[in-house]
Amino acid sequence: MADSPTSLRHADPEKRDDATLIQEAQSHLGKGPALQLVAELLQKLRVGGFSWWTPEQTRSLWPASVRMGWLVQRPDVRQRITTGLTGLAPRAARNKTPEFQGALIDSVIEDGDVTVKQFDEAFTIEEIAVYGPTGEIWQKFRERTPWDQDTPAHQELVAWLFEAFLASQSSIGGHSRKPILTSLALRTAIPGKIWHTRIPLEVRVAIDDLRFQREKVKPSEAFHAIHDLSVATPSIIASNIALRELTRVVDVAEKSMGYVPGAPGKPASSNNVGGNNNNRPSGSQKAETPKPADAASGATPPPLPPGGRGAADEDFAFDDDPDSDEKTAEHGGARKREPVADAKRR
Repeated sequence: MADSPTSLRHADPEKRDDATLIQEAQSHLGKGPALQLVAELLQKLRVGGFSWWTPEQTRSLWPASVRMGWLVQRPDVRQRITTGLTGLAPRAARNKTPEFQGALIDSVIEDGDVTVKQFDEAFTIEEIAVYGPTGEIWQKFRERTPWDQDTPAHQELVAWLFEAFLASQSSIGGHSRKPILTSLALRTAIPGKIWHTRIPLEVRVAIDDLRFQREKVKPSEAFHAIHDLSVATPSIIASNIALRELTRVVDVAEKSMGYVPGAPGKPASSNNVGGNNNNRPSGSQKAETPKPADAASGATPPPLPPGGRGAADEDFAFDDDPDSDEKTAEHGGARKREPVADAKRR
């Protein structure tokens, strides 16, 4: 399991100018695949229009005073938000405490001068991912998602989430990253009986056809899970398998990201030295030395059919063995399966 993702704590922020703080924040996000994933998820939830994740609900979970506390070391960001929402002059806004700023923002919301949506969008998703408790945010997402409601909107969300798990580049800032999950990790998280009874027959036949075609053309090269998923795409998976069953995949991704249920992200010092965190907001933990995320794998995946995915084909994205699939092929190929009852074909 990867180390628990950390929120950024700048070393001696009062001695750094705004440009340096911005650069450190960008660097921190660029080194954290899990932080990038949470930022992408927040963006998706903001525009999704889900009844279980609204600006009103997220404000109740993380009110203005708490959010401004996340940004205690970023007076420039707090000033921008305070001035934008309340109209307080920039210099005066910058010199106020997070508590004062939070109370002032709450007052303009309660008086109807700004909407809760405007309040929510005043905080960028990058700032929340870098400075907020991403572990807590992730757990709230898991708790609030209605996994038993297999509606098209929820299926599309889960398909998108699986694509994000497999992605080797973030849609936020274009940061390269080691995938949260490999194709093998995602595929094997779904039990074989569920896969073969829920994935449509024509899709499974197409996978077989691709396997046979590949063996004819390149008999010495193994057929990998990445090729399975080039046919049975995340969209097909989410549309045909109950979302409750697919939480197994989310469990594996959660472990890969380093998120443990009930453990919010811990602050990390920008100079790799744990610092004093007496002013940290509720929901965060003591500072610790951050460990940079691994660089994107240089392993070359096997050739793909047209439209195939380009994610690295390791066992788990944060493991150090990028050739696990190839080693499996060298030692006898597919794993031994337990016999299962024949499923009735529809």
